[in-house]
Amino acid sequence: MLRIVLAILSVSTVVSVVLGQVNYCTAGLCGSSTHIACNNNGAWAASCPKSPAPKLVDLNLALRQHVVRLHNVRRNNLALGKLPNYGPARRMATIRWSPELAKLAALNVLQCAMKHDACHNTNKFKASGQNLAMISYSGAESARTNQELLTSSINMWWNEYKNANMNVISSFPGSWSGPAIGHFTVMAREPNWAVGCAAARYKTGIMNNFLLACNYATTNWVGQAVYVRGVTAAGCTTGRNVNYAGLCKVAEVYNV
Repeated sequence: MLRIVLAILSVSTVVSVVLGQVNYCTAGLCGSSTHIACNNNGAWAASCPKSPAPKLVDLNLALRQHVVRLHNVRRNNLALGKLPNYGPARRMATIRWSPELAKLAALNVLQCAMKHDACHNTNKFKASGQNLAMISYSGAESARTNQELLTSSINMWWNEYKNANMNVISSFPGSWSGPAIGHFTVMAREPNWAVGCAAARYKTGIMNNFLLACNYATTNWVGQAVYVRGVTAAGCTTGRNVNYAGLCKVAEVYNV
């Protein structure tokens, strides 16, 4: 019998996570926190299962495009005012894939635990956001494809819109006692023009685990609007995206 468990927040084998020549230990990049890539050799955490060995999911071009499309379709519907109880957005960014954010997300899933890292900022993205998801199921690992699991995870994040409202959109709250909203609001955040994700598969007992981390250009800021409500795309200085009428063109520049 297939049993599925869903969760969101949102001898060690060295994997190929090449971060280039960037010095992520640079003072000022993370304040008093330690960057996940600082002195990180790209090894699986000691707490990861040893047999069978965990593995990074190959997010090939088709899967990367799938992730980007899932974000942009949802952001587009929101910006057009088609999401129930939400107003249209006047300057919603089109999301693109960021290889750097994806490489840093890979270091997160190498922990084999759904746990936010203290810092994954970059020189370009000074306050990067992060969503995590875990899906666990019994039976054959092949029973669920990577594309299906990516879709389910991103849908879990987006479905938090049912818990939020336009008051949250107008000014992100400093305290929130209701059900989770933060994964949705990061996905819906107006200037979030970049995303990079990574996923790992590993077993614990009879359970197959799929751990996903997606890093974003920006995060939720208390007191800031998630997006500015107004006539759809009226604030886009470069015009509308021809594929997503609710979003600004890819060339639109955002201050992140």
